[in-house]
Amino acid sequence: MSSVENLESSSSQSSSNNWYLLTVRSKKREVFLKYLKFAIDQNKLEDLFLDIKVPQDSVYEDMVLLSLSNFKTATSYLKKVECFQNIERKPLQSAQVNRMLGIG
Repeated sequence: MSSVENLESSSSQSSSNNWYLLTVRSKKREVFLKYLKFAIDQNKLEDLFLDIKVPQDSVYEDMVLLSLSNFKTATSYLKKVECFQNIERKPLQSAQVNRMLGIG
């Protein structure tokens, strides 16, 4: 019984939190984040960009994790942000996100 409950809670969590892996130009993550935050403020996009996380491990130095409410709309804005390179189409599993952030 408890395994079913765990399954339900994790699936509802993943649907509300769609984390996407984004890559930026080499060594330009801080610049990208500054421009992204500016674009979010300017265009009132807080409902679209739900959360931004930066993996600390140097392996991920040109990557950013984004929690988005609408992938397609967010991508159209991201393409205009300085130093943006690519965003993966498929949302990450929560275990992948946790591993990149060094959680559990």
